[in-house]
Amino acid sequence: MKIKVGLYLENRNIDDVDLTEPEKGNPGVGGTQFNFVTLPYYFKKNFPERVSFIWYANSTKNLPENISASEVKSPTEGAEKADKDGCDIYVWRPTTDEEGQEFIENIDSFDVKTVAWVHNTPNNEALNKLSRSEQLKRFVTVSQEQMDRLRDHRIINKTTCIFNGFDPSPYIPDHYLGGTRKTVVYIGSLVPAKGFHKLARVWPQVRENVPEANMIVIGSGKLYDRSQSLGKWGVAEEHYESEHIRPYLSDSGGEIDESVDFKGVLGNEKIPIIQRASVGAVNPSGATENCPGSAIELQAAKTPVVSGAYRGLLDTVKHKETGLLGRGDQDLINNIVYLLENEDVAQKYGENGLEFVKQKFSYKKISKQWLSLFEDVVEGRPNEVELIKQYPLNDLKIFREGVRLTRKHIPGLQYLPNPNIPTRLQVENKVRSFWRKLSEVINDASFH
Repeated sequence: MKIKVGLYLENRNIDDVDLTEPEKGNPGVGGTQFNFVTLPYYFKKNFPERVSFIWYANSTKNLPENISASEVKSPTEGAEKADKDGCDIYVWRPTTDEEGQEFIENIDSFDVKTVAWVHNTPNNEALNKLSRSEQLKRFVTVSQEQMDRLRDHRIINKTTCIFNGFDPSPYIPDHYLGGTRKTVVYIGSLVPAKGFHKLARVWPQVRENVPEANMIVIGSGKLYDRSQSLGKWGVAEEHYESEHIRPYLSDSGGEIDESVDFKGVLGNEKIPIIQRASVGAVNPSGATENCPGSAIELQAAKTPVVSGAYRGLLDTVKHKETGLLGRGDQDLINNIVYLLENEDVAQKYGENGLEFVKQKFSYKKISKQWLSLFEDVVEGRPNEVELIKQYPLNDLKIFREGVRLTRKHIPGLQYLPNPNIPTRLQVENKVRSFWRKLSEVINDASFH
């Protein structure tokens, strides 16, 4: 019997973007939205007889025609329709905005089994509610590091990791093209969470070391919301632009420095640019990055990546094999300069990067993992928590695992601390805050 899966696609702010041909690459939307389009699209190519999909989308315009779509206003309305349509499983991305909270509150009122596809981990309150839900069958993280940060929370018992799939074919250059102009290319939204200000801040020091270096910036504050108003330069919200970008990238007259070229949001036309780049830069802060598509895109184009040694970047970039990861401004400067000055190393990392992407993120492999998950959910098989696979000291995951195992093997402790009791919840949050600060110290020491 064919499994019927509904997916909630939040696309109200990008309904004018043509998503009908995923094989051409991301046309200039957020990675999460693009993945909600590409998963059923490529899954159908690999396992056409096993699962049927339907998008419950804010807009049904500009989507591939080979997948059914129904228009809804919210994830709650999507679940209601999925329930009526006889879907076996409803997949959505948990958020903590008003719409997201409404759905989490009502998740157990629907007969359809639900799967959370967690591109960004929600707050602790949402995790507590989801861990208690009867209808939430799986909590799917998009990187190993993201999953490991949850080992001390009861949601881990529903958690599994499946990386985002990626089709490298439109990104692969015919031959090595990088290094000709010592170009650094940044890809991403120009908002604080994406860390461009860190790259902007160190750019003058990069230029001191490599005076001929130039930077191309792909993306803007409009990447996730085309209605966002922008500042004087038209690249980011005014406060962010004036406080964190213009002070570092202006010439003596207050205009954009000649070494910097802001391209704005680009679709497939960005591919030749990243193919010719010497270095690709991805969110140096690592904040919110669980499976950054921009890092994967750059490596598919045989461009080495420089970023921070945090979170999902540890899963999507192989340090000293496909790029260089570091911690702090000086590492960022040193790593960019090193690759700009050592083209042979940059070329080697680029070649490695393409092979890495092919092996780790192929849609055939990822679709097979989703198929197994769908079958387990429908058949009612319990989730099995995987053991730690990498970086045991990062984010104190080994201690988090200790909490999980203690809860699992000592009767009664799996119910403590009780998140319904405010005093204990406050204690839990304080402990988590302490762990985060301590883990930053240990991470810095262990990585270097």
